[in-house]
Amino acid sequence: MRDAPTGLRSALALAAGTVKSRPMRKILILALALLSIDARAEWTEIQKFDDGMRVFVDKASARRSGETAQVTHLVRWGEPQLEPDSQAYRSTVVRTRYDCVAKRERYLASTSYAGTMGDGAKIIEDDDEAEAWYSISEASMEDKLWKIACAAK
Repeated sequence: MRDAPTGLRSALALAAGTVKSRPMRKILILALALLSIDARAEWTEIQKFDDGMRVFVDKASARRSGETAQVTHLVRWGEPQLEPDSQAYRSTVVRTRYDCVAKRERYLASTSYAGTMGDGAKIIEDDDEAEAWYSISEASMEDKLWKIACAAK
């Protein structure tokens, strides 16, 4: 529990102190720890654009299975983004599948947040997986993501 973020340590301590059943306490502590995993992504910047947009990847999220792989990346928008009938958002976390043989990609899902690094309120969630695959150009941001995803074990 030493490595856990302060808020998580407080929640774990509260759970340990208020739940009297030892098996239930273990289950609650495990559930709280699993919920915090996504919030601790380690973002590595891979590209910065002239308009201020920056792209980061969570290398630990890269998973390969046979000829395909997945990785999660974060887009930190240079300016707040506005969609009709929603609040402005400053970052979007995207999950993409890559074809490691044919060098192409397919969108899986994304969540846009009020904060700049996938934090703050969730503004828009899109789990509408794309049906089509798109080719990846050499030396593009997508090429960098493809290389990271497909290098995963």
